[in-house]
Amino acid sequence: MISTNNRKAISHLAKKSLKANPARNLTIICAIILTTLLITAVFTMALSINKSMERERMQTTGGDYHGSFKYLNPAELEKLKIHPSIKEYAVSLQAGEISTPIFKNNRVEVLRIDENYVKHSFIHFIEGGLPVREDEIVLNTWELDLLGAKHQLGQVVKLDIDIGDNKVISQNFKISGYYEADKNLAMSGLAFVSEAFTDKHISRINPELSMVKGSYVNTSQLLVLFNNSFDIEKKLKGILTDTGLDVEYGVNPAYTSVTLSENLINIVPYAVVILITMLSGYLLINNIFYISVVRDVKFYGLLKTIGTTPRQLKRIILIQARRLYLIALPFGLGAGYLLGRLVTPMVNSFSSSSANTSYSASPWIFAGAAAFSYITVWMASSKPGRMASRISPVEAVKFAGISNVRKKKSKKSKHGAKLHNMALSNLFRSKKKLVLMLSSLSLSIVLFSTIYTVISSLDVNKYLGAFISGDFVVQNEVLVSITGTRNGDPYKLSPEFCRKLGEINGVKSVDQVYYRREFTPLNNNIRAILKPLATSSNPDPSIPWTLKEGKIPIKLYGLDSGWYDLMNKDVVEGLFDKQKFDSGNYVLITEAITPDGSNPATYYHPGDKISYHDLGKSYEVMAVLKQYALYAATTKGYPVNGYNAFLPASELQKELPQGSQPSMNVSATLHADPDKLDAVEQAARTLTDATNELTLKSREDYKAELGGFIRIFQTLGYGLSFVIALIGILNYVNTVLTGVISRRNEIAVLESIGMTKKQLKRMLIYEGLYNVFFTVLITSTLGLLLTYNISKSITDALAFMVFRMSWLPFILPVPVLLIIAYTVTLRAYKTLSRATIVERLREIE
Repeated sequence: MISTNNRKAISHLAKKSLKANPARNLTIICAIILTTLLITAVFTMALSINKSMERERMQTTGGDYHGSFKYLNPAELEKLKIHPSIKEYAVSLQAGEISTPIFKNNRVEVLRIDENYVKHSFIHFIEGGLPVREDEIVLNTWELDLLGAKHQLGQVVKLDIDIGDNKVISQNFKISGYYEADKNLAMSGLAFVSEAFTDKHISRINPELSMVKGSYVNTSQLLVLFNNSFDIEKKLKGILTDTGLDVEYGVNPAYTSVTLSENLINIVPYAVVILITMLSGYLLINNIFYISVVRDVKFYGLLKTIGTTPRQLKRIILIQARRLYLIALPFGLGAGYLLGRLVTPMVNSFSSSSANTSYSASPWIFAGAAAFSYITVWMASSKPGRMASRISPVEAVKFAGISNVRKKKSKKSKHGAKLHNMALSNLFRSKKKLVLMLSSLSLSIVLFSTIYTVISSLDVNKYLGAFISGDFVVQNEVLVSITGTRNGDPYKLSPEFCRKLGEINGVKSVDQVYYRREFTPLNNNIRAILKPLATSSNPDPSIPWTLKEGKIPIKLYGLDSGWYDLMNKDVVEGLFDKQKFDSGNYVLITEAITPDGSNPATYYHPGDKISYHDLGKSYEVMAVLKQYALYAATTKGYPVNGYNAFLPASELQKELPQGSQPSMNVSATLHADPDKLDAVEQAARTLTDATNELTLKSREDYKAELGGFIRIFQTLGYGLSFVIALIGILNYVNTVLTGVISRRNEIAVLESIGMTKKQLKRMLIYEGLYNVFFTVLITSTLGLLLTYNISKSITDALAFMVFRMSWLPFILPVPVLLIIAYTVTLRAYKTLSRATIVERLREIE
């Protein structure tokens, strides 16, 4: 057999077929643009949020380097710097800590650094640069503010620098440069001195001795960057193996701790949206190509007659799909990326991140979106291509898009053919087209109903109850922080300050929450719960660490009586008794807060005795509460592998054993006269605004936050529903129009034997009504079941929701579908009426 190269001919046929179907091409291009747009937007959001999370952690850890080698002497530093796998490095030398009294609550490290350290540590000088002279120093803006110095070069500040071994250098420094820094984001403040300073004051300090004493002065840190961030720890270990050194190293947590890949559950929402988008796009594109093949099946049959192979027929359709894909791709990618950047700040606002939104322009966004979009187009066009390749030339001549696998049955009627029966029969003649169209429409309604149900389940009272129990709450932000430890005075919310709040005209009462941390030794019960978690296939690193340390962290809270009414709703074991609890001999504990929170366990049960060393007393467990009980009263952070314990406020207010730090105050909740809310708020703000550590929030503030959350959720959810619904409507319009056009010969025969135009119009309207009826039937049965299960799983997972199911989202789309069905049917009828009966009958010959 002689093989011939017919690729050019096949490509030419595909091109001509494209030119012959402009309306179909436009619909497919729109479908591909919509599909690519949504997928690109999802990739943009996911990677941008991931980048924002990484950047926030980088700012907390102090840089974007991959890893570091710590506490190095000069010889070790020189040996590591020349390793070939290190692409770039920066060096810092520990020079001590500022011990000036004004910084007692704000730790500030003193370092000597190089230009690369500046480059990779988010240090952007407002003025000046690194110091050169021995009496020059670099400080950030909040450090200058604490010192009362102006933000300008040459300012003289007096600082005490502790260089270890009870030695303090006290001298005046000139500001050689300063930069903006977030006091509450970084773990500690930084000050930079010159090489001349370190040569004069710390060069003779032995690095090994300073490590033993714990000051680490005159030890260096080497910050390193590799070609990529894959398997950083393995690369660091490899360097140590190659150099034969045994020094401490660390991986930048920004690359391992907070990214979306940290927990696969974070990726699920994005994956669901992509799958729904691909399914919707597939249904539309597949339906269009299927109808196109049915309409042009005689053309494909003739091609087979002249020798075109099944493979070449499939290739014709695939070439058409690829060309339309290439036309639509740039529009979908561009619009999708812009949409993703627009929506990212909204999605990012759901998180507790305090950092600004960072936008990703990674090539993976466009490569991934293009790949998923192409897979959708390829899958959608493959099956119609196979159908075209399988039909024989003889079948093609007679083909009408209907499968006749069984012998046709005669239908008898005493009163003649009924229009509604004819319409119903017409629908089921092409079950494939009907299923695709109904699936596409039903999918959009199910998505809309799910989003509507989730939004309707947001409970304002439950949301407010998680943050505030009165009219106003003053919080100690040093303790209450969901983004990490904040610098500041933890005792700013003092009893004296709370007394002033209580004296405000209109304040009825003030409920305080006292707080302290403690560690308690492991007992047999605790070990029995933690050991199985440590031996699992992929244990959390905190479990072995806890077992090794032999103790668990506890957060102790002392509550005023105003909180007692909220106790019972979170009790899972035992009973809460106000009078007994007030005696000071009982404690309420939460379930263990382990990394595997899916199966909550408790270390103690009602009746057990627990001793707390710092309080110098033992307590009987009165009841066990849920893990996140009394969220509004806590610091919003939880002790890993430990638990929260609640006691009467008096137990944490009394004099503690010698050597114990006094308890801190987390919050003060104000209950005010409803007629004096505005005056109380103004007076309370006057007190709290005078300090950075305290914030005041009202119930209305939290309501406004919930309103913003709902608006963002509505914008994203209903926007997605609209795009999916648009795809479904395009699918419906295309199916109806092409269905009527493909039956033009058959309809012409019916008209020729007596069917009037009015009857024809009524029959087509009945078909549209049946489409709406079947869509409603699917969504009110299977769709209802899907909506219930998906919505309930989402609302059960979110703390501020109470599941509420409604028929409204299933009813609202019905009039819209009826209007669309009627409008599209009229359009199809007008298209059909353009040609006379004689012209349509001649097409049969």
